[in-house]
Amino acid sequence: MRELLAVGRVARAHGIRGRVLIAPYNADSEGLERVRRIWLGEREHEVERAERVQLGYLVALRGVEDRDQAAALRGQEVRVDRAELPALPSDEMYAIDLIGYEVSDPAGMVRGVVEDVEEAGAQDLLRLRGGALVPMGLVREVLPEARRIVVDAPEGLFELEE
Repeated sequence: MRELLAVGRVARAHGIRGRVLIAPYNADSEGLERVRRIWLGEREHEVERAERVQLGYLVALRGVEDRDQAAALRGQEVRVDRAELPALPSDEMYAIDLIGYEVSDPAGMVRGVVEDVEEAGAQDLLRLRGGALVPMGLVREVLPEARRIVVDAPEGLFELEE
């Protein structure tokens, strides 16, 4: 079974031959030029070629032949099969893997459980059950064995959500 991970959005059409510019959620991402298939919505597309450029990835998709077809894809979320992504170093993980982790403060008090990771400009947000949003910049430590994230939350962050 495929495990599809959201990796970015189609930013715009590029040129007249139907290529699209994909803006990755992680600006430092690598490896999307080797992916052979992507999903836009529920539709699978075969990648004919892809290259890393300053703003993301320029991608040619089989069946997308002109600028109008490419422009119609603008704004769609790009997902890829996790198996096609490069292996990560042992000290890294995909943000999507944090779903289900408990979030605690440095004193060990559990503040919630991650239910989603949201793109929010410069840094992603962890959405906790109940609606609290925690900027990834506040993450102090990730403990995969315990499925726990320790955050340095400013005073009142969690009280605002209660």
